[in-house]
Amino acid sequence: MSGGTVLVTGASTGIGRATVSRLAANGRRVWAGVRNPDDAAELRALGSPELEPVEFELSSGDSIAVALERIGTEGGLDAVVNNAGIGVAGPLELLTDDELREQLEVNVVGQLAMARAALPLLRRSERPRLVFVGSVGGRLAFPFAGAYTASKHAIEAVADALRNELAEEGIRVSLVEPASISTPIWDKARQRIAELRGRPGAEVYAARLDAFDGVLAGQDEQGGDPDEVAEVIERVLDSSSPGARYPVGVVAQVATRVRTLIPDRLFDALARRPLRP
Repeated sequence: MSGGTVLVTGASTGIGRATVSRLAANGRRVWAGVRNPDDAAELRALGSPELEPVEFELSSGDSIAVALERIGTEGGLDAVVNNAGIGVAGPLELLTDDELREQLEVNVVGQLAMARAALPLLRRSERPRLVFVGSVGGRLAFPFAGAYTASKHAIEAVADALRNELAEEGIRVSLVEPASISTPIWDKARQRIAELRGRPGAEVYAARLDAFDGVLAGQDEQGGDPDEVAEVIERVLDSSSPGARYPVGVVAQVATRVRTLIPDRLFDALARRPLRP
């Protein structure tokens, strides 16, 4: 797909930033989706002639439409990499309805809104690709990460449905499933945990919140390199016959396979172990 045009959402940091950098360096024209002018300016400062920031809000259909109209008038689109996402951490009991809506709005509704809006442009491409960046959490649910993993479970269903709905048109849909990757999402999750401590009922979870905060810190420190995910995304875009799912890294590959082989009680015990005071 050398020379193709790709839109990557959530391109300001982490996996998105690594992906746009890799794809642009290897000859693709890349539209880097960001939310604000500062992020756009930072990407322009990289000096890549193949990399062009485009600002939009996934929560706004009008904003998405304006961005895609610009992309369409400047050469069209061959692939969308739906990467943008947030992580709302904490016990489900302590999260507000608005926080749950925010989690699903960004990670599910926003990604699907972008995919739907981009389809008219993708249909004009000779090799259209639609890639969702999910998570190993899309197949495994963990305590205190229920909202996040619920959103990733939903993306599994969205990708499966779209893959079959669009197959006859030749639009290939794939899901990339990383395990823990070192990105700013972990620091943001830790900030949310700190905010939860003062809420009514939080005292029941106090010791486990402390343990969970340590788990989040470890995910950032020991997480994989975002470029590992970017490399897999590039492979999906290059493939003439991309697969449905791509677990990224040994941990993701082993975890998703082992989960189907062990009973729920054993998995539950393993999932709770890191939160023991």
